[in-house]
Amino acid sequence: MQRRSVLRRAAAVGAAGAVGATAGCLTGLFDPEPTNVVLGEPEDQLADSEDLGYPAYGQAFPEFTLPEVFADEAFSSTDRDRPAVYTAFYAFCPAECLLLMGGMANVQASLADREMIDAVDLVAITFDPTRDTPEKLEEHAEQMGIRREHERWHYLRPESDERAKTVVNDELGIGFEKTDEGGNAYEFAHITVTFLVNPDGVVERAYRGENLDVERVVDDIETVIDAYA
Repeated sequence: MQRRSVLRRAAAVGAAGAVGATAGCLTGLFDPEPTNVVLGEPEDQLADSEDLGYPAYGQAFPEFTLPEVFADEAFSSTDRDRPAVYTAFYAFCPAECLLLMGGMANVQASLADREMIDAVDLVAITFDPTRDTPEKLEEHAEQMGIRREHERWHYLRPESDERAKTVVNDELGIGFEKTDEGGNAYEFAHITVTFLVNPDGVVERAYRGENLDVERVVDDIETVIDAYA
C-alpha cells in the first residue's frame, strides 16, 4: 500500500503540470522516465509517448463514463481499484476486430487459468453503437468465446455515434472512419490499440495492432497486480 500512495502522489504531480491534450495525446504530464509506473519502458513502442496520438507509457488515461451493456450501472474509468485493459472495436468488423477480440478472449481465459480473472477489468468499447445492440454484443461474446457474464468483463456502448467519436477517437486516440455509407452494410477504417492501465489511472502499456501477444499481456498484468497487492 505504501507504493500505491507514492504512485498516487506522483500521478497528481504529473497532472498538475499538464499543458493540454489533443486527439487523445496527453503531453507534458510526466518526466521522460516516469516514476509512477510499475513496468519498465517498452522497447517496441513506436515513438516517445508524447509523440503518439494516443495515451501511452507513463501518461494519464482519459477519464470517461459510458453505459455498460450487461450491467445496471455505467462504467467509469476513474475510481478503479484494480488494473484494467481497454480496447475499442465494432462487432461487424470482418477482419482486424476478429483477431483483436479473439485475443481479448484468450487474455480472459489465461487470466482464469492463472486465477487472476477477478483481479483485472477487461473493457471493450464499441465505436458502432447504432448496430452493436445488446443482442449483437451477446452474439459477439458467444462467437469470440468471451465470458461476458463475468463481472470483470465490460462491454461499453456509447449513447450515440457522436459520443463514440468523442471517447474513442478524440480521447483515446483510436482513429476510425466510415468507409462505406451503403445503408447498414458500412465498414470502418480504424487502428487498433489496447491499453493496460494501473489502478492509479496511468498507462503501463499501449499495445498496437490486432494480434495481441497474450502471454506478454497477461505477464504484464500479473506484474502490475503484484505491485499493488
